[in-house]
Amino acid sequence: MIVAESVGFAATHSLSEILRGLSGYEVAHGSRHFEAKTPIGQDIQTPEEFVAAMRASAASGKRPVALHTLMPPHQLKPACEAAGADYWLLVRRPVDQIDSCYAWACNRVMRGDGGAFLQVVNESLADLVNRGIEASLPNCLYTFALKHVLGYNFFALGLGAPFRKCEDLLADETAFREAFAVPAEAEIAHFNGDAVHRLSHRAESPARHMADPDRETLRANIAIRLSERDYTIQDMNLLLGY
Repeated sequence: MIVAESVGFAATHSLSEILRGLSGYEVAHGSRHFEAKTPIGQDIQTPEEFVAAMRASAASGKRPVALHTLMPPHQLKPACEAAGADYWLLVRRPVDQIDSCYAWACNRVMRGDGGAFLQVVNESLADLVNRGIEASLPNCLYTFALKHVLGYNFFALGLGAPFRKCEDLLADETAFREAFAVPAEAEIAHFNGDAVHRLSHRAESPARHMADPDRETLRANIAIRLSERDYTIQDMNLLLGY
């Protein structure tokens, strides 16, 4: 039983597709209900129920894997540990993960999602105003993305969660086999001429039609606060080794 947790924007679609191509694997992606596998927000299980469903899958002879549940790490991690499931954080080079989140947020806002727009404004506007940075829509969206990615990753890492880089898992067969406990006899098509590379949020986003955010200024000035300390993208780069 493996939970590869991620805030998203870290090749979770590609990794899930590769895993689904392996015999015996049961894969839940972007879901908080392991059995129904419905999108996040529908048919929600508690962390304990989710892990129990994975245990039932394993008991039936399958290899259960969950990616990108977005369950609170402080709830799902101990539930996994109590059940003997592996729990680790899936990460990506921070600037790329944030850019992908930015593109996703742009798409939601430009589609007219009022809830997403309010969330972006509520989580970004004060930071920009307090730091004297132009409160443009692109800057609001990028600030939201930066805080969203850093906040989730720092929180999970602060709980002691180990991490794996999606770039390594997609490029290195040995790393992929170790991460997802793939049997030695199983052939992985992705590493044998049939590579899987799902389009990123950036490829589909209307962000390309907007003015660019002031990325350098935002990366240098925006931080998240945890345990009475500010953490930046520079701290994340050092912690993850990027």
